[in-house]
Amino acid sequence: MNPVARTAQRLQVLVIALLALFFAFPVLSMLAEFARPQDIVDTLTESSLRGVWWFTLWQAVASTAFTLAVGLPFTWAISRHTFHFSRILTALITIPFFMPAVVVATGIKAILPAAGIPAILWAHIVFNVAIVVRIVGPQWLLLDKAMEDTAADLGAGRVRTFLYVVVPHIRESLRNAAAIIFLYCFTSFAVIAILGDISHRTIESEIFTQAIRLGDTRTATSLAVVQAVVVLLVLRWGNPASREPRTATQTIQMLTTSRTPFGLALFFSVAVPALVVVSPLVAVIIRSFTLNGQFSLRGYQWLFDGSTEAVGVNIPQTLMTSLFFAAICAVLAPIAALIISVTQHRSSIVAGITALPLVVSAVTFGLGLIIAFDQSPVNWRSQWWLIPVVHSVLALPLAVRAIRPALDAIPEDLSDAAASL
Repeated sequence: MNPVARTAQRLQVLVIALLALFFAFPVLSMLAEFARPQDIVDTLTESSLRGVWWFTLWQAVASTAFTLAVGLPFTWAISRHTFHFSRILTALITIPFFMPAVVVATGIKAILPAAGIPAILWAHIVFNVAIVVRIVGPQWLLLDKAMEDTAADLGAGRVRTFLYVVVPHIRESLRNAAAIIFLYCFTSFAVIAILGDISHRTIESEIFTQAIRLGDTRTATSLAVVQAVVVLLVLRWGNPASREPRTATQTIQMLTTSRTPFGLALFFSVAVPALVVVSPLVAVIIRSFTLNGQFSLRGYQWLFDGSTEAVGVNIPQTLMTSLFFAAICAVLAPIAALIISVTQHRSSIVAGITALPLVVSAVTFGLGLIIAFDQSPVNWRSQWWLIPVVHSVLALPLAVRAIRPALDAIPEDLSDAAASL
């Protein structure tokens, strides 16, 4: 083991301790307070909840399928070709993933006022295409183009080449991306709350309704437990333990990709996903300059002229607070993810632990924080630093999945050579 890996292995104890204190402790506190075996059984047999379970499942499957259908052509375009504005387009595709759901949902509702299932599926596509690009893209980029050329020389068409050459190469990353997309759609809350109605409820929105609106915390906790089991199984399916080492030849192939003429297939592979993802954002921008059907800057003036202070909102102060919290999270999460990624391939247990924040319902986790950190000696509910630390914990699984492909792309012989210097 090289010195970097040894240091990371020691530091990962701190990361696990962070997860234990700010994730496991709140969740276990919530379960100890409200979880009962009989209540869990009732959530599976209750007739009024069967429709919720069914809608949650099929919309998550449909959203995952549509997201892959939109995201894979774009991923192919940026992974196998180099063209002008490719980085800008990739950034535009990625932006919605980091935006509040209310922004994207508002844009989609401006285009589809009736909302409903088409709007819900569209919103999930907009949010999750970035996952396909960021997880599958690095793996696809490492595929030696000579393998595809050889298949073509042997008479294989594009479909056969994709199925028998490309898919085996990107299978693990594709499975991982599909699992993450499914769990985000399966646990969707804000999109459903804005674009859905009483007949379109997911388990996550039902957890919120039971816990907050009806005050039935036991039913909410039981729903969260069953949901967590489903998500955990999906994550397990999407995160196989084996990883193939990357070779120096693959890395060179990645670095020597030539500029590609912008043909019809490449155009549609880029234009359609970009239109699907960017149009809701454009709709939001247009509406921000509109008041009573006419062009107006009044909305922006209201943000900074003190008009919002009457309802207790100081926009400049809110922006600064958000930037401050985001900066802390942007430092903590990547550092923790790097520590875990360096040593993760040696321990499937650590890999499972770091994925846990993706498993638990956000509503359940929030209630757990209120319960766990409202008593001595950890009475931290009112502490400002709790918010960025908790966000860092929640961001850790995605940070690991973003950093690890880059580390996997480094040939082992180069790492060994660097360690020996």
